[in-house]
Amino acid sequence: MGKRNIVSCAACRSNRKKCSEECIFAPHYPPDDPQKFSVVHSVYGTSNISKLLQGIEGAERADAVNSIVYEARERVKDPVNGFVKDVHQLLQQFADLKSQLEVTQTELNHMRSEYDNLVSILGAGSFVYPTNATSQAREDIMFEEVDPSLSDKVNSSAF
Repeated sequence: MGKRNIVSCAACRSNRKKCSEECIFAPHYPPDDPQKFSVVHSVYGTSNISKLLQGIEGAERADAVNSIVYEARERVKDPVNGFVKDVHQLLQQFADLKSQLEVTQTELNHMRSEYDNLVSILGAGSFVYPTNATSQAREDIMFEEVDPSLSDKVNSSAF
């Protein structure tokens, strides 16, 4: 393995150490971004970060470092809640969207039921909902199936 040009990474510079080729921090904390290590160091400490990174395989380390940096920055912004605040907001947003979806599905089922009632009152047989037609084309198809003359009446009247 060839020697890399040894320029102390942000972690080694922060700790005033010489950066070696085996430095676990060097690939993740470049010397041109000292703030990235500084915020992580202030929240977790160098020893804890080192222990954590040593327990993770190389391919997953980059993701772990990104997560640690994000969590540390959020902890600095909000020392009490940190990134948990963001998780809570996302869970709330998910619950709201789920509720909206349930309401929309209920409305759609109600509309289909109303349509089926209308079709049964007008005497048409079963009808398959076209999924690839435009809404106006669907209305035309629906009323033409019941009675072709209804299509003209429905389009000329205002509902």
